[in-house]
Amino acid sequence: MKFSETTQDKGLVCAKGIADWLCIVQQPRYKNSALTGSFPYIIYPDGNQMVANNWNMAFASMGMLSAYKTFDDSRYEEAAISMGHYLKALQIFDPFKKEHYGAIREITPQTPWCYTRDALSAAWSFLELYRYTNEEEYLERAILWAEWFLRKGCDEDGWPYWGHQFEPYVVEKEPQMCNDVQGSFQGGSLNFFYHLAEITGDKKWTGDFFVRMANFFIEHIQQPSGIFLSIENKTKKPPESDPQYGLHRANDDLGTLGLLCAYRVTGDKRYLAAIQKFLNAVFAVQLEDGRFEDSVACIPVILNILHESAGLVDVPLATTENVERALNALLIRQSDGKSNPLTQGGIIENDAGLVCARSGCYALIVLLKLFADSTAYLTEKTHG
Repeated sequence: MKFSETTQDKGLVCAKGIADWLCIVQQPRYKNSALTGSFPYIIYPDGNQMVANNWNMAFASMGMLSAYKTFDDSRYEEAAISMGHYLKALQIFDPFKKEHYGAIREITPQTPWCYTRDALSAAWSFLELYRYTNEEEYLERAILWAEWFLRKGCDEDGWPYWGHQFEPYVVEKEPQMCNDVQGSFQGGSLNFFYHLAEITGDKKWTGDFFVRMANFFIEHIQQPSGIFLSIENKTKKPPESDPQYGLHRANDDLGTLGLLCAYRVTGDKRYLAAIQKFLNAVFAVQLEDGRFEDSVACIPVILNILHESAGLVDVPLATTENVERALNALLIRQSDGKSNPLTQGGIIENDAGLVCARSGCYALIVLLKLFADSTAYLTEKTHG
């Protein structure tokens, strides 16, 4: 993909702004806080905040390591390592919960549940932190989580469960736990296992269960339109009411990147065809302002798979003009912080005006990949 010099400059400015925002909002070490290393996942227009889930910190840590490589600012490295330390505190090694040994809690060390895909993302960050620090503990933690996944993570179709409960819920509002629905977002799980196999040299992680998951993704989760939708376990059809209100449409949650990994493992071109079908579908609905839907979180995800699959798929509508329009639609969503200094540099995700780490962290990784050749993260390659 080619961009104008002006767009490239704007992209790097935006990336640095996101990295600075994460430094501003991250809980510092000196406060002796149980949340040290964490940060707000969402900052609402009224100033209210929502604490980050495990997967938010996972992708933030990758983005901050990339930012450190690009901008040589030690704050970014320190922030990433601090996020990793917090994530370590979420992993279960409780002798009274042997069946969940290695599992990763969702938000805090006391959260009694996890979403399976979110926990996988946390384990994925352990892999990346291992690559960066060469500390064996991170790799062992990733493997322990993967072993838990093989024991407890999937339903009878080999598709990951929506989530797991470890203890009784201690809050009035229980989490959305739709284990009667097979989530479309689980396709991104393929990325983690691909990298785990490459790093460990153990091909069991891309063995039968991996191929079965990839096949289920394209045979049941991908719809004739090309979009991936969650389906009911029994009917294998999308539920009448999407539990996530259309969150994962143009944002495939890295599922197509997972299919690219599956293609590299098997050579099965059906996976490339599925990627191509998806990309053609999302560009067919691109809005005049460059977005693909209300949320801009999907934009870096789409640009990332376009970049990673270049030369392998044909997407006629992904012209230079349309791709640049999409990128600019993301860049203009960076908050100037005038209404709330704690939002400065973050990405305003949708028309509701909330600043969200989902779009910010994906954007940080992908902008640095496009404009600073920082290719280590959200890739099919083990080393970048």
